[in-house]
Amino acid sequence: MLNLPMRLVIAVALAFVLSSNVNNTTVVYFYSISIVLKDLLMVLLPFVVFSYLSSAILSLQKQAITLVLGVFGLVIAANMVNVFAAYGAAQTMLGFIKPICLDGTCNNSGIEALWRIPLPKFFVSDKAMLLGLFVGIVGSFAKSSVVNSVVNSIKIWSTKALNVTFIPFLPVYVFGFVLKIGFEGELPTLVTAYAPVFFLCFFTIQAYLLFWFFVGCNCNFKATFAAIRNMFPAWLTGFSTMSSAATLPITLKCVEKNIPNKNLVNFVVPATANIHMVGDGINITLTSFALLAMSGLPMPSFYAFLSYVGAYVLTKFSGSGVPGGGMIILLPVVEKHLGLSAELSSLVATLYILQDSLMTASNVAGNGALSLIANKIFAKKFVEEELQPAN
Repeated sequence: MLNLPMRLVIAVALAFVLSSNVNNTTVVYFYSISIVLKDLLMVLLPFVVFSYLSSAILSLQKQAITLVLGVFGLVIAANMVNVFAAYGAAQTMLGFIKPICLDGTCNNSGIEALWRIPLPKFFVSDKAMLLGLFVGIVGSFAKSSVVNSVVNSIKIWSTKALNVTFIPFLPVYVFGFVLKIGFEGELPTLVTAYAPVFFLCFFTIQAYLLFWFFVGCNCNFKATFAAIRNMFPAWLTGFSTMSSAATLPITLKCVEKNIPNKNLVNFVVPATANIHMVGDGINITLTSFALLAMSGLPMPSFYAFLSYVGAYVLTKFSGSGVPGGGMIILLPVVEKHLGLSAELSSLVATLYILQDSLMTASNVAGNGALSLIANKIFAKKFVEEELQPAN
């Protein structure tokens, strides 16, 4: 009866209330359940990443290849830029954060998981990305119906498995981690410490969007504010529905007010809706850095951050159509490349989903800005090719 963010709010509130009234054993059991759910997710994610990434590449054979490569190259560049914008904001603004011990390492609570699911070493998310790229590229040139069929079957199976075995239990997954943090006495401090981070994320995203609308409108202030005004119905719809897919018809109409080239709009907007997400890149990156600072953990080196950028960009092409999917598939990425623990990555996911309305609205607005940039680069080519609307 309740949407996912509301169930997560209830789970967090319940964990906060119960954390001071339960014993160590109870916390250990709930924490162990959360760890098992996390291990199950790590088993499923490589199949999700592989199938969605290869499927996205295979679908490109239906469009003019030069335009596809150009638009998707633009998406890669845009995703890299918004992650670097978050990195710059983190390096500049997060000095105010003081360590508050979010992963239990500084108070030695002794709470450890009772059970673990052994993870297969031969197929992890990084290898799944590389395999998905290879299969997608080879399959596109070979135009094999067998490859398409196998990839689509894996995609359907992995999505169903994720929707059945993990998504319904996401509040339980969050509850165990938050209960542990609350039991260790750090939850109230987390809420207080994250508030300025939330505002930093919000203002960074808005400033970033304003800049790219300004560039897309040829640095004309009047045209920029007119374009933003035209996009507001899509922003509001994304905020209320928390779904870029559900907002897509409104997004198309709003972007068409800013760009007369309907062929371009009908290709760029649907093709990039699930792979170019300004809110995700800035919020997830900034929140990850903030939680590292709160835990007193070292920040990743610039070279480690570059590996995170590469993994983030590739993983964004495998975003799955599940609630919070944009964050869920990035859990292994933030853990491996930014150095977050399981507890911290679960907090990133929880904080992200609690802000899902704002992130979706920002993603929708970001796609409006990207369309303006794409129009500056590809407008004449789209008229020549007469592309049909993308599926």
